[in-house]
Amino acid sequence: MKNTSVMPSSPSSPKKEGRKSTSIAKNKDSMLKKVQPRQTVKARSRFAWSRFTARVRNFKLRDPERIVWLRAKSRKLCSSWRFTVLTTVLTIYALFGDDFRLFFTHKRTDDLFNTLTIISCVIFTVEILANSLGHDDYFLGFFFALDLGSTITLAFDLTWVSQELFCSGGEGEEALKTSRAGRAGARASRTVRIIRLMRLVKLYKAYWVAMEKKKEEEARILKQGLMPGEEMEKEEPKSEFEVPQEDDDEDDLGGLGGDDENAKLEEEPKAETRVGKKLSDMTTRRVIILVLVMLVILPQFSPGSNVMLSQVEFQDSAKFGADLIYNRWRSWCGAGVGNATGTPWCFGGLDTPAGPDQSELYRSRYEFETSLLSFIHAHHRGTFFWQLYWIGAVSKNFVDSIYLGQLLHLNQERFVGEGLKMDPLELDDIWDSTYAKTDFLVSDVTAPLASGAKRRLTSDWQEQCKSAVGTVVQPETRADGPTGCSITQELRCSEVEYVTALAITEKEMDNMSLIFAFDQRHSTQLEAGLSILQTLFICFAVGVGAMTFSKDANELLLNPIERMIEKMETIKDNPLEAMRLGDLEFRREEVDQAKFRDKLSQKRGPWKILYKYRHNKKHKEPMETVMLEKTIIKLGGLLALGFGEAGAEVIGQNMKGGASAGVNAMVPGQKVDAIIGFCNIRNFMDATEVLKEKVMLFVNQVGEIVHGCVDDFHGAPNKNIGDAFLLVWRLSGAPPDKQTKLADMALMSYVKILAEINKSRVLAAYRQHPGLQQRMKDFRVEMGFGLHCGWAIEGAIGSEFKIDASYLSPNVNVAARLEAATMQFRVWVLISHFMVNLCSHEVALKCRLIDHVTVKGSRMPIRLYTIDLDIYRLAVEDRGPERLIRNRFKIRQLREVRKGEKWAEDYHVYEAMQT
Repeated sequence: MKNTSVMPSSPSSPKKEGRKSTSIAKNKDSMLKKVQPRQTVKARSRFAWSRFTARVRNFKLRDPERIVWLRAKSRKLCSSWRFTVLTTVLTIYALFGDDFRLFFTHKRTDDLFNTLTIISCVIFTVEILANSLGHDDYFLGFFFALDLGSTITLAFDLTWVSQELFCSGGEGEEALKTSRAGRAGARASRTVRIIRLMRLVKLYKAYWVAMEKKKEEEARILKQGLMPGEEMEKEEPKSEFEVPQEDDDEDDLGGLGGDDENAKLEEEPKAETRVGKKLSDMTTRRVIILVLVMLVILPQFSPGSNVMLSQVEFQDSAKFGADLIYNRWRSWCGAGVGNATGTPWCFGGLDTPAGPDQSELYRSRYEFETSLLSFIHAHHRGTFFWQLYWIGAVSKNFVDSIYLGQLLHLNQERFVGEGLKMDPLELDDIWDSTYAKTDFLVSDVTAPLASGAKRRLTSDWQEQCKSAVGTVVQPETRADGPTGCSITQELRCSEVEYVTALAITEKEMDNMSLIFAFDQRHSTQLEAGLSILQTLFICFAVGVGAMTFSKDANELLLNPIERMIEKMETIKDNPLEAMRLGDLEFRREEVDQAKFRDKLSQKRGPWKILYKYRHNKKHKEPMETVMLEKTIIKLGGLLALGFGEAGAEVIGQNMKGGASAGVNAMVPGQKVDAIIGFCNIRNFMDATEVLKEKVMLFVNQVGEIVHGCVDDFHGAPNKNIGDAFLLVWRLSGAPPDKQTKLADMALMSYVKILAEINKSRVLAAYRQHPGLQQRMKDFRVEMGFGLHCGWAIEGAIGSEFKIDASYLSPNVNVAARLEAATMQFRVWVLISHFMVNLCSHEVALKCRLIDHVTVKGSRMPIRLYTIDLDIYRLAVEDRGPERLIRNRFKIRQLREVRKGEKWAEDYHVYEAMQT
């Protein structure tokens, strides 16, 4: 740094030179200290900006971790109380800021308000982005649309935007249109601003969520037993694998019966269900939409507040014209003119006073008539809501109506003079060319007066309406006689509007006042029409609102409850139908999916993406009512699966007792006729010892084949007793031909079971099992079958602790004895002659009689039959079915179709045996 304060050295000033050098050094240090902070701040800002830009460049939206981090930060920003306070303040500004600007401030402060508006737009945009990233159900949702709309409407509060939209006209006609557009735009912007009111709903919701969190915190503190003012201890995070200690167990057991613990549990707030939250949100949306529609639409049914209509301009024109005309009257016949008493000279006689002012009075009268005719031509026709119908005058001091009528009629030579009086023959053309020109800026005032109106104006005014006298300026008069009043005959009191001069003294009004009666039938008709539309709109809005509210309640609550009741009634009437409820529900879901795919295929472009997004969002989390409905279906299916056909009466009887919640399992049994089958897995004890825990899988694999074949032929598996299966075909209530076919199908199911066991690839694997082959040489899965028919008692067996739905009868024992005897006779099936007699003749011929015995437990001798089958000729299937169906509902549907086909008349069991 160059130092200009150092003087040339002199031998007489060494101390001064040292002081100067010291001060220079201090100045340098102070200057460096001042410069260094500025450089440091700049460096820090550059470093921070470089770090920010580097983070933005390195941020990868496709990285899942980055997305999770961004969503977490967005949720944190939205839940921050500081950000909530900021958005609350800006919301209040958005509601009242523009009106506050116009009411309290000058145009010079518009830039400040524009800055605040821009800041509000930026903050609200950040809020929309944060909510879209942080909350799954916000983007493209209802509140997203409200926030976006309210943010966009803030642009109308910017002065340069509103000026470009509404106030950017030029001069002349453009200025007139601009002024009207400006007023219409102001009304429209105030109407649109109503949308911002809905942000208050969000503020209320945020307040409600904060209160709920506060209640949860208080309940948590109360649960820990803290006193008011105490701080809650922070618990150390526990491992999920930590084993509870004995003391903890004692505390838990000791607190099970404590009243304090129960009270604390009762006071804990319960989480809001998805159904309640959904219904609350949808109700809030409906209310918001209804309120918005009412606030926006209802003002449009009023002519004064309608954005497209306005009566104010014409009303102002009529009042201003009345003042102007009376001012012309005052110039011609004012108080004190030509009369020292102050009385208007025109009331002293119907002639213009002679004198130096006579020509001036002629000119004043002519100007009065010119102004009156201009007013009449401008207001008697056109698209205005008001039309001039009648003009007249009233006087309290001079009550002679005939005199007033003679005084007011136009084009009198005694008042305008010979030079200004128009020729009656040329009067129509002169008035039309002067006051009804076709090149006027506003085309509404181009219509000329009717001939009748001109004739009445240029003659004595005779119509007397109350204390006033005047004449009609419309083409026709409706008065009863020359002195009648057309107003009372033609117009209702609500259809006429009287206008008089406002710039008038009380004395002048007592002397004479001009009256202009306007026909406002267009306005009243418009108001009546808008009132009809308003009533219809309110009825429509209320009806639609009620339907939408009921629709939400029906979809979320009532319809699912009705479907639940319907399913419960189905289970009560026929418990076995519960197995088919799942199939029907699955079919309904498939139909819905098909409809969705059809509609999705009809969409194009972004509409397809939006439709798919909203569908996935709607079905992302099922409602509790849907879950409860599916749970009822599952419980009904489990009941039918667990109790079977024999327990249908137990289920039905308990479902009918709706007034009590108790379960009565001890239902009396009932006698039924049935085909009873018994089958057993041979060498099961050896297989159990070899397979050990895998024996359950082995039994289930065999049971799947047995149960499936029996169900295909309209049987019902009843009991699984280890290695044995009890199978039943009910005959009660079936006609003889159906009983015969059931007997054929029961025998055919045994044949099918034996064939499927020997063809199964799964069961064929046990032939190669080393343990089974070592225990039993040439082992293969074999079964024995017994088949009998007769009566049995169907019902529940057991106690209130455990019951089984089964059949009790000597005939059941006979079927079991027949199955046990298959080992003695070395056959795979034994059939009683009762069963053979029940079968059809063709199927009975397939059976071979082998013995005639008396089975233990039966007094009657039984002839034993069997069917000769060579199972060793059946080959194991090389592969499964060509199309593997994994959906159990579709498998059950196909099975029901196959079962239904077996009841057809053209289906014969003996033909199936031959194949």
